[in-house]
Amino acid sequence: MSRDETIDEEVARSDLVHERLRESPIKRWVVLDGNRYVLSAVFSTVVFLSCAAIGFAGYVPVTDSEAATTLVAAIVGGTLPFITIVLAINQLVLSQELGWPGDLRERFDAMVSFRREVETVTETTVSPAAPADFLQLIVASVVDHAETLESTADTIDDPELAALLERFADAVTAEGEIVTDALETANFGTFDALSSILGHFNGAHLYAARTIREEHGSDLPETGADALEILVELLGYLAVARQSFKTLYMQYELAHLSKLLLVVGFPTLLGGGIFLMTYGSIVDAVGNSAVLVIVVSTVVTVVFLPFIVLLVYTFRIASIASRTADFGPFVPRVDFEE
Repeated sequence: MSRDETIDEEVARSDLVHERLRESPIKRWVVLDGNRYVLSAVFSTVVFLSCAAIGFAGYVPVTDSEAATTLVAAIVGGTLPFITIVLAINQLVLSQELGWPGDLRERFDAMVSFRREVETVTETTVSPAAPADFLQLIVASVVDHAETLESTADTIDDPELAALLERFADAVTAEGEIVTDALETANFGTFDALSSILGHFNGAHLYAARTIREEHGSDLPETGADALEILVELLGYLAVARQSFKTLYMQYELAHLSKLLLVVGFPTLLGGGIFLMTYGSIVDAVGNSAVLVIVVSTVVTVVFLPFIVLLVYTFRIASIASRTADFGPFVPRVDFEE
């Protein structure tokens, strides 16, 4: 088993690192890549069908207006704390956006400095502004220098060192090809770029590169030593870029979530209130228990909608936060075999 395969297996056992792109695509779609509107519709359908099944089984006395309105009133009352949640989310987003001129200038200068460092290493005049294109530039440069490092393996007399360089270069190149293919189909939005890089080029690659440099740097030809040195820099830049785009995505997603909760919450409260006032008359006018089951199931699904929206969005945000905990050279809860 190669060193990279060993690292991958150890990383997979960690609860604090992101999962790889090629593992469980269905789970990854639900947790990360899936359209949140589609996922909300799926959960809403599940809620509706569950309520309808219970109602048709006779466990919900839909002809008793007091029982049905009590259920809906309890759910509507639970949506009121969403106002506090929205205010807290907006406060969190604004705390990252607001600042005095000195602070904002410092942040701007830091971003410009980082871009210039990347441009210097990648020999690019002006680096792309789109997140996906910027990541593509770094990944392409990583692959190029990994191939350069691999080409020097044929000039090394030590067969073990040559095999080590080939395994490392092959692992980095394979990661780069997967990420490049994902970035090419991305819509160049912040989450598309972030999603493409999740699960790849974790701290294990940087650790392996630094270990080879420290233990075998003097045994490498000048071309290979230079390529390895630049690889260490590029893998560090890649980690910083990924965390930066994660921050951008989090700010956008939290702001979008707060707006969506307000849009969904208002008709929910209004519809729930109207239902509470009119359901008694609806029971007298309809009288058909099957129709009443559909009505109650629909209202329960509507008042549950804010909870569903909050669930699907915060679960993705929390998943991204937990799966990118291995920032830079650190890979938590992993014991490497030397």
